[in-house]
Amino acid sequence: MTLFDELYAKGRTALLTGQPKRETPPVDGGPAWGLTVAFRPTPPLTTRMAEVGAEALTLAGPGHWATGSAHSSHFTVRCLETYRTGLPAGDPTVGRVGDALRKAAVGLRPFRLAVTGLTLTPGSVMACAEAEGDTAELLKDRFGAALGADGHYEADFHRTIWYSNLVHFAGPVAEPARLADWVGERRQLHLGDALVTGVELLRWDYDGSQMVPVVYETVPLG
Repeated sequence: MTLFDELYAKGRTALLTGQPKRETPPVDGGPAWGLTVAFRPTPPLTTRMAEVGAEALTLAGPGHWATGSAHSSHFTVRCLETYRTGLPAGDPTVGRVGDALRKAAVGLRPFRLAVTGLTLTPGSVMACAEAEGDTAELLKDRFGAALGADGHYEADFHRTIWYSNLVHFAGPVAEPARLADWVGERRQLHLGDALVTGVELLRWDYDGSQMVPVVYETVPLG
């Protein structure tokens, strides 16, 4: 059983028992949505991910976050700290992390990232991805080493999968059984792939309905 299989089982149980995890707008010091480094998909994959996310939202009902929309879909490489409202580009941590990211990307070439199906988690509908070759993992490892003390936030957390959340639950799910089955029928749905030519350093802001990225810097590959 893969980690994506385990997540689906846990997510299905959470939906069917009426106990999904619910996102709330972040507050300063909160554990999620802090300074982030991520890959961002490009068209036509972004379009397809947004379409599938919108289908999931029709079953989830109103009030949930459309995280897979074209302007916010992403594949997290690493989170750097707890949430800080309106983190400025001139913050020393932003500068140091940017330096580490540029150092980690030296000599790495663009690669393809394919979305190969869907799964559930206790708090989301997730797109499962696979990275071509070893570039993504190499960047992740190099970045972790270059961060030094700035890597403390995820020092004991090793990401073993690539994924992008299409929907974050933020309230009651309207049709939990139908949504669980709908995702189950799409576990092997190939949404497409994208050529990743850069990696972004960004923060997240809440726009009243979901989290949206504010990009500080895009570091090119190749």
